[in-house]
Amino acid sequence: MKTIVVSNSKGGIGKTTVSINLSAGLARKSYKVLLIDLDPQGQSTVSLQVKIGQKQTVSDLLCDKNCRAVDVIQDTYIEGLHIVPSDINIAVAEIELSSLPAKEFQLRSKILDQVNYDFVIIDSSPTFGNLLANAFQLANYVIIPIHLRYLSLVGSNTFLDVINHMNENVGSFIKHRTEILGVLYNFYKVHTNQSKRILEGANSIFGDLVFNTTISENIKLSEAQEAGKSIFDYAAGSPAAQAFEELTNEILERLQCKVPMKL
Repeated sequence: MKTIVVSNSKGGIGKTTVSINLSAGLARKSYKVLLIDLDPQGQSTVSLQVKIGQKQTVSDLLCDKNCRAVDVIQDTYIEGLHIVPSDINIAVAEIELSSLPAKEFQLRSKILDQVNYDFVIIDSSPTFGNLLANAFQLANYVIIPIHLRYLSLVGSNTFLDVINHMNENVGSFIKHRTEILGVLYNFYKVHTNQSKRILEGANSIFGDLVFNTTISENIKLSEAQEAGKSIFDYAAGSPAAQAFEELTNEILERLQCKVPMKL
């Protein structure tokens, strides 16, 4: 089971868009995928039109010792893609986790011991805290989306320190490390001299970690989330759908995964 967190300490970077469409891209290739919504706004849950009602959420999974993964996981409309949904209660969970023993490992213990998927994708919280710590102690890999804007580049460079801190001061207790799978240019456009300078700076910092695939600005991505669909189902022939198909393939190549045969 390969676990990937989509994360950056800067908000508004498109983590949910990447998480949803990467999960859908993997499911389309017949992989069994679990998407975990750790975003305080529950955007992956909303964007896939998953209804919570009286059902348990990721908050219960994190804070209730009697809550099992099977109690929380829901189907999505996409075959092969399931979700651990989130709602406003996750803000309370962030606080409640502080009083729990081994607070950084709650998600890890529930997911690794109780489910079996090909991929687990985590849409993470943008803030450094208990939720992000839980994401990193589960994830083997991190994808870092960034914009070609100065503050985004500065924030992403700082985020590398966060990853190192997680690995050295938390993950070391269980001999766990989260490796950088790649840096993804999201909402990509290079139209100004400033954006060109930032691109050069980002490439010099991240080098071979930068994905060849870029995700350009495209209104279809926003419309797809509003419609509660992946880009593949909302606008299959769009450049955005093609970009996420290429990103999915590039990630599989980096992980050296073979696409499973359909029966």
